[in-house]
Amino acid sequence: MRRRLTATAPTAACPGCAVPSSSVHSRDQRRLSDLPWGRRAVRLPLTVRKFRCRHRACRRRIFTERVPDLVAAYGRHTHRLATALRAIGLALGGNMGARLATRLQLPTSPSTRLRLVRGAPTPPTPALQAVGVDEWAWRRGHRSGTILVNLGDHRVVDLRPDRAAASGAAWLAQYPTISVVWRDRSDLEADGIRRGAPEAVQVVDRCHLVQNLRQALDVFVGHHRPALQAAAMCTAMTRIPAGGHAPVRPM
Repeated sequence: MRRRLTATAPTAACPGCAVPSSSVHSRDQRRLSDLPWGRRAVRLPLTVRKFRCRHRACRRRIFTERVPDLVAAYGRHTHRLATALRAIGLALGGNMGARLATRLQLPTSPSTRLRLVRGAPTPPTPALQAVGVDEWAWRRGHRSGTILVNLGDHRVVDLRPDRAAASGAAWLAQYPTISVVWRDRSDLEADGIRRGAPEAVQVVDRCHLVQNLRQALDVFVGHHRPALQAAAMCTAMTRIPAGGHAPVRPM
C-alpha cells in the first residue's frame, strides 16, 4: 500500500546555521516504512525539497528539509514504526524480536532492531536515595564491571566499566542525596563508598549475607569434623534399643 506525501512548508531552517531559507534548489524522493495495514505492508513515498543556504559563513551550501513530526533525519522508518520495533527489541532482543516482528508484518533485521534499542532515549535519573552496587561481567572470567541499581524502582542506573574504588567514589559524589548503599563483599567497593559517600549507610544484601553464613559454616564444620563425628556416633548409640544388634555406621 502506498501513500504519497509532500512537504509544503514555505521555508526550511538550515541544520548547520539554523537560518531559514526559501530558495528551492531541487526535490528529492524518500521511501519510508510505516505500520502495516492489516496484512499489507505500507510504504510512504515522501517528496522533500532541497534548499540553498544563503548564509555565507555556513559550510552547508545545499540542505534537505526535515519532517521531524514524521521521521528522524536520515531515517527509513516513521516514528510510530520505530517505536513499535524498539519496544519489541527491548522485550525480546535481536533474533527473537525479528522473528516476532516478521509474523506481525514488521520485517527488519536483528541488527536494525538492536540499533534502535541502543538509540532509545535514556530516561531521566531521579534523585537517588538508596542504590545497590554489585559486580557484573562484560566477559565472564575475563573482564568485570560494576552495576548500580536504584532500589526505589529496581531499575539499572548506570554500568561502570571497572571495579576501581576511585571511579566508584567519583560516581557516588555526583549524587549527594544517596543515604543507603547495598553492596557486595568487595573491599574495593567498600573503599569507594567511604570516599564517595562517607555519610551513607553501607548494608550487605541478603544474598551476600547468606553467602557469608554458608562460608562461615563450611569453615566451622571443617575445623571440628572429628568432634561432629563423635557427637553423631553418640546420638546414634542412644537411639539403639537395649539389647539390640542394629549395625552402627560411622558418620
